Amino acid sequence: MKKGILASFLLVLVLVLVACPGPGAQPEAPQETGGKLPDLGGREIVIGSDTTYPPFEFVDESGNIVGFDVDMMNEVCKLLNCKPKFVTTAWDGIFAALAAGEFDAVVSAVTITEERSKIVDFTRPYLNAGQIVTVRADNTDIKGPEDLKDKVVGVQLGTTGDIAASEYAAEENIRRYETIDVAMAALAQGDIDAVIADAPTAADIVEKQFKDKLKLVGEPFTEEYYGIAVRKETPDLTKGFSEALNVLIENGTLAQLAQKWGLPESAVQNLPESGLQ
Repeated sequence: MKKGILASFLLVLVLVLVACPGPGAQPEAPQETGGKLPDLGGREIVIGSDTTYPPFEFVDESGNIVGFDVDMMNEVCKLLNCKPKFVTTAWDGIFAALAAGEFDAVVSAVTITEERSKIVDFTRPYLNAGQIVTVRADNTDIKGPEDLKDKVVGVQLGTTGDIAASEYAAEENIRRYETIDVAMAALAQGDIDAVIADAPTAADIVEKQFKDKLKLVGEPFTEEYYGIAVRKETPDLTKGFSEALNVLIENGTLAQLAQKWGLPESAVQNLPESGLQ
């Protein structure tokens, strides 16, 4: 009887030792089985981001990169067993840098577009953010994009706000800035007549920096979806990020993050499976 128990114990011990890798073992390649999320083995994910775009990504007073997108990627990596590392980079050329392999992903309030999809892949959408017009607080003649025909309009270079401005303002009247906060400052100083930018970011900058000087007018006049941009050579990451975003949308985490950063909960609800319309 005792001999049988001892033999069984030794067999179990051998199986446990075989199943558990030693301290020097390398993590396995990402795997996905049984409908579970893939395990990225604790790898570091380098993320390029233009960290001048609150409330999505910006540098706080302590020098830390914070924001909605940062919190979201922290949650994504908790689900996928990876470590996000945000790297500040200029918006102009960010997708070319991603395609060249400088980053694993770009998370920077990125609107999914057909043109960008030629260079990089996108995950499923995680937020709906349309363009809106911002003017000085004493302005009474601009009520929406239709009133910009003869106005000087500021945008951030290379953004969908830049594209939208070209549809409503004369090309010679468009002023392109490296960052959106510089465009807003130019508006407050009277250098330009209006700014076109993503509604959540425009609202955040006006509230925190120019509350008595600027105002938003009308409603968002476009429907745009943010996604995580990933290199075309790493479809496993695109798929894994999308599946993790599904979980965060379904369990309400994304809605909680939206509330934390002052975004409307509707921005993360009723999102389509693809951001390309």
